Amino acid sequence: MTELTIKNLHMQFSGVVALDDVSFNVDKGEIFSLIGPNGSGKSTLFNCINRFNDPQKGQIVFEGHNLLKMQPHQIMNAGIARTFQNIQNVPFMTILDNILLGAHHRIDNRSTIQRWLSRKQRQKEEAMGLEILDLLGIANYESKYMIGQPFGIQKLTEIARALVAKPKLILMDEPAAGMNDQETYEIAKIITEIRDDLGITVLVVEHDMSLVMSISDRICVLDSGNILAIGEPEEVKNHPDVIKAFLGDPADA
Repeated sequence: MTELTIKNLHMQFSGVVALDDVSFNVDKGEIFSLIGPNGSGKSTLFNCINRFNDPQKGQIVFEGHNLLKMQPHQIMNAGIARTFQNIQNVPFMTILDNILLGAHHRIDNRSTIQRWLSRKQRQKEEAMGLEILDLLGIANYESKYMIGQPFGIQKLTEIARALVAKPKLILMDEPAAGMNDQETYEIAKIITEIRDDLGITVLVVEHDMSLVMSISDRICVLDSGNILAIGEPEEVKNHPDVIKAFLGDPADA
């Protein structure tokens, strides 16, 4: 069942076309990866979904809702969370408190008062955060302050903050960037568990091809704002346009 539809999306910055008539669907429960060189339009596409960028043409529909009619702060309410290339943690807060920031979209005046008055409400939220920490393999880090933590822990904290928002779809922007081989292996397991154990659809932008090939149900290849290929990993890997773009045309050798 289709969960996210991108249709004829066009995004241009002055004279530079970042996305040129891009269309694809992401199915519910799928791990769908976007790959391509720097400047191919991957992060711009994420920014359009999050409403940080306003495309000139096209449609973005999530579970029947037109995202282009929403404000950026409404996207999380629609069920979409995101992690970023650059870590967005607060250094002088604990890891657990950093994670609980992801629940801000559920906070209204009444629930804020409940936090002040009700220890039970706080315990309920903390229990949710601790469950996510356990899923990510950092169950003993909740009371540690973010400042000075290893890069891998900081990346996992950002993923946890997105998960505590209870999304239906998570956008993961280069989750393995800056990680070593072992950490990348763990991230691959975590992304699969997010889909399999939590039932969350995953849309990934990533440069690590071994990671992409190991976790993806389908892959979309972007180049200069255009789609070169969409399909299962082996299909994309052997697609002649992808080979030509990334390895060069043997006829030109």
